[in-house]
Amino acid sequence: MSQCEYCKVPFADSSAVIRHQAHHSGCKKKRDEFIKTNLLVRRRRRRSTRPAEAPGEDHAPQAHMDVDTRPLDFDVSMEEFEQPEDEPEVEMPDIDAQEPVPRMVDVPDEEDMWYTRTFPESKKAGKAYGNSKTSFEKIRDEQILTGSEILGPFADEEEWELAKWLIKNVGHNKTESFLKLPIVTDRVKPSFDKKKTFLENIDSLPIGATWKCEQIPLQGDLVDEDGRFRTDVAELWFRDPVECVKELIGNPAFKHCIEYAPSRLYDDPLGVEGSEVINEMSSARWWWKIQERLPDGSTAAPLILSSDKTRLSQFSGDKSAWPVYLTIGNINKDTRRKASSHATILLGYLPVTKMDCYSDAARAVAKYRLFHFCMGRILEALAEAGANGVDMACADGQLRKVHPILAAYIADYPEQCLVACCMENRCPMCKVLPTQRGDHVPFPKRDVDETLSYIHRYDQEHHTAQFKKEFIADLGLRPCAPFWAGLPHTDIFEAFTPDLLHQLHKGVFKDHLVSWCTEVTEGGEKEIDARFKSMPSHPEVRHFKNGLSMVSQWTGGEHKEMEKVFACLVAGNATDAAVIRTADAVIDFIYLASLESHTGRSLAALEAALDTFHENKQIFLDLGVRAKQKHFNIPKLHSMEHYVAMIWLFGSADGYNTEASERLHIDYAKAGYRASNKKDYIAQMTLWLQRQEAVDRFTAYLAWCTESLHIKPRTTIRPGAQTAAVSAAEVLRRGYRIAKAHPPALRGIPATFLEDPAGQNATVFLAALKTYLGNKGSTYKPQSFDCFDLFKRVTITLPVIPEVSAPLKLKNVVRASPPVIPVAGTRAVPEPRLQDFALIRTAEANPVTAATALAGLRVAHVRVLFTMPSYFPAPFNTTGPLAYVEWFTPFSRPDPKSGYYVLRRSTRRHKPYGEII
Repeated sequence: MSQCEYCKVPFADSSAVIRHQAHHSGCKKKRDEFIKTNLLVRRRRRRSTRPAEAPGEDHAPQAHMDVDTRPLDFDVSMEEFEQPEDEPEVEMPDIDAQEPVPRMVDVPDEEDMWYTRTFPESKKAGKAYGNSKTSFEKIRDEQILTGSEILGPFADEEEWELAKWLIKNVGHNKTESFLKLPIVTDRVKPSFDKKKTFLENIDSLPIGATWKCEQIPLQGDLVDEDGRFRTDVAELWFRDPVECVKELIGNPAFKHCIEYAPSRLYDDPLGVEGSEVINEMSSARWWWKIQERLPDGSTAAPLILSSDKTRLSQFSGDKSAWPVYLTIGNINKDTRRKASSHATILLGYLPVTKMDCYSDAARAVAKYRLFHFCMGRILEALAEAGANGVDMACADGQLRKVHPILAAYIADYPEQCLVACCMENRCPMCKVLPTQRGDHVPFPKRDVDETLSYIHRYDQEHHTAQFKKEFIADLGLRPCAPFWAGLPHTDIFEAFTPDLLHQLHKGVFKDHLVSWCTEVTEGGEKEIDARFKSMPSHPEVRHFKNGLSMVSQWTGGEHKEMEKVFACLVAGNATDAAVIRTADAVIDFIYLASLESHTGRSLAALEAALDTFHENKQIFLDLGVRAKQKHFNIPKLHSMEHYVAMIWLFGSADGYNTEASERLHIDYAKAGYRASNKKDYIAQMTLWLQRQEAVDRFTAYLAWCTESLHIKPRTTIRPGAQTAAVSAAEVLRRGYRIAKAHPPALRGIPATFLEDPAGQNATVFLAALKTYLGNKGSTYKPQSFDCFDLFKRVTITLPVIPEVSAPLKLKNVVRASPPVIPVAGTRAVPEPRLQDFALIRTAEANPVTAATALAGLRVAHVRVLFTMPSYFPAPFNTTGPLAYVEWFTPFSRPDPKSGYYVLRRSTRRHKPYGEII
């Protein structure tokens, strides 16, 4: 039993005390005063004395009293660790690696905490006005009133699973054939005996927002044989966006991953400069800014739209669709990114028409105007709802006054220009001129009122030379009435989010940096291919065994794999240090921009990487790259100028990647097209999608009814609470996973094979094992005929990293598998041994890496993973898995040209320095 030390109220455990002190105003104030006082005392002590040893268990402070122990002048930049240029190079001697003393490190809680600043209570952001039934509760009540079973029109759970499988996997024609099979009619005997009955059952399930279709007449500027203007009809399919927002914000499946008010997060209790944490939209500045404009007691629903035209037919037919997707920033980005969560709704299909009734000169403008007209019709209901709010039942069962407001628009560069009503040689966010896009200077952002004024004047007055200069030359506008003109609180010019896929991975990196570096590399494309081929195998890095020139189809995955190794390939061949610095800066920018959680410090590093790129980019012009253009006025390069501002506004860029939109095309466009008869396919696609969504919704409802729907609560801070973003248990978890049993082919492997260069190439294995046993007090001498059981790999589990939360990135796989020699006469091919390098913690002191992330680490080549033979003397025959490694020299001062550490194999008496660990 724990109690609050301020009000003496008892609680079940210490975590309940923490939550109480975060919410109760009196205790919160006393706790904050204590933290502030204790923090200043500890920091003054740190300045006057050396840091003391960590307190023992008897004197450990309580978890909720831990405060940040970093000095006030703490700076994460590496400049303070760099040595002056005139200082002699530090060359670390090739000393023996020292085994670290086993210890349990008590990680201070303040490193795991995010401190919350809630929105001012006087504004009552996210206020609940009472209880309200969720959509699932309404379905249940309807079933009770009508006397229906929980499974609706289906007889039992097995029949429901069959129906779900049919609608998800079998086409209409095949469904009829399946239901007529004798085994189905005679044994299964479902209540639906034909396709018509089956689809009627599906159509009786509850549905969400309904589809509408509008015919839009078009009159071109071309005339027909009768002298009349040619006409055409465009078909617009869409749903009410307000109803879609109701469906998302009221879905009980999102109860634990939804926010109703903005907040500010900090990784420092005092909120010092650079400590603000930016990840979700609720922690970013746009929501806070908009919430200040809304009436008291309002709840903002930040709308995130995305649109992207996609091809439906691969080889013939030239069929395309133009989906528009909608989601809300209240739902956390991890859930939004998952297509299976259904947190993004298909809002509509924009018409795709050839516009044959227009001449070539008028067709482009006509397409722009049709796009904006259609988007205006789709979003028409947002004008009233965004300004005055709409009562909505939310996922937590509370009623709120919700204001759906267009916040962000995810699109590639051409579509951004289309939305912004600007020409494609302009920036859709700022007023930079086409000839200045390569300059690293700030430009004024586009202004909504100014833009609307110019567009209005274009239609109202004669176009003087001065007006044309301002409209076209200065602003680069297109004459069409924008759909966003009447949307409240919407600034479309700051709504465009970072596009990691098209702007960075495919654009800046693949299309530009790789081609530039290839051109300045001696040997060109062949040399780059050779370097990619020669890269050693690694479980987390793709090996381009045929080089890059043989890759026929590039995806974002290939670009990301290239980025992992490209900088070091350039450093090994580039003759000019500026080329290396430019490549490093681009890679640093891409990785920093891809972080899933930011602080002011990481965004400062992002800005610094961009500065470094622009400081060194001139080297490519000096070396003759871009000889024809002689400039860097590239839209995707210029887009990097806006990344820091956009992340501050909307949160980390991973929540707005166009990769998500392209993934949704599979479910919401291409799958529906394949299910149609390819004639009047949009109408069939909407009906197909409605049935798919009905099944998904009913599946979630059934799970809710049986209390089996468990969406893990997000690890970020709930408003008003002070919660661990990364638990202490996760931080202290430094475990590993290895196979429970040795593979049969790796049992009883003789030491001679381990030391054989054609085997494991562990040339001093026996000598290292003898030393290991001797250091443990044993006089047993291993022999060459001793046999050992081996493992192929070991997986090191990393602590949860908020900036990189993907499960695949939270583990390191280290392999030590022997070569595979196929049996003669078989089709099997030989495989080389796979032996990885690893950073291993030692107890040696290294002034070069002191106070850096590499402190106490040394590189080793892992050759063998094994266990001792059972006949070895006790206790060595029962020890856990061991590893034979061959050390590299300690880290010395980085190479002045590349900035990388240069290592070589450590030797003892002209032999590898091997050791058992």
